[in-house]
Amino acid sequence: TATPAAPAAPVVTEPPVVVTEAPLVPTEAPVAATEEPPQEEENPSQGEMFFRDEFDNGLDNYSHFMFNWGNEFRIYKNNEELEKKAGVELDNGRVKFNMEGYDLGYYFVYEPQTYEDVKVSMEVENLGYNASTASLFCRYDEAMGWYQLTVDFQGLWALWYYDALIEKGFNYLTNGGAEVFDYGKGKNTFSLVCEGDEISVYVNDVFAQSVEDENLQSGKVGFGALTGNTYTIINIP
Repeated sequence: TATPAAPAAPVVTEPPVVVTEAPLVPTEAPVAATEEPPQEEENPSQGEMFFRDEFDNGLDNYSHFMFNWGNEFRIYKNNEELEKKAGVELDNGRVKFNMEGYDLGYYFVYEPQTYEDVKVSMEVENLGYNASTASLFCRYDEAMGWYQLTVDFQGLWALWYYDALIEKGFNYLTNGGAEVFDYGKGKNTFSLVCEGDEISVYVNDVFAQSVEDENLQSGKVGFGALTGNTYTIINIP
């Protein structure tokens, strides 16, 4: 199973966002958890509410933050040492994570829009260990928290609620294994749907599971990667 230490780009569309071959894209209103996620609109422009982002125009629409939990869990906005360990770079429209530090997370937040019901998807290419871990999140609010999906390349996923207001830590919601998955050094597509009080997971367009949680109602979306006791080397193509 997964842990926060083992909690890459996205697509945003109307109420849910779906990205299949490229990173971050919000598109149309979320679909019922029992249906296949809707395909995102072919709209590559950034700064719009529902879109498919291939990062050809860079990462200017994104802020980022890091965290580590080696000794004491803490979120960082600027830290040269952690930036170096994260090894994140943009190369020909790909966001590359070459994370050579343990217990480290690196997240990009799409700043132009706030969403209530939304679907965020991304394709991730693993270039390293099976335990390399990618992450998607929705309803991000710096003061309140966010919902987070983490998936590693053993096909294991987990859902978390990060409580930034009271506990200032991750709360486990549920986890599972992918029904259809390209294990090891392969490519897979992950989707996170936040619709009302229901949070749903799709792996390679196959519905995995839903849970109900009413802590967060709206916020921003984003993606990232993290490490536990293994380095993470992935690309968001």
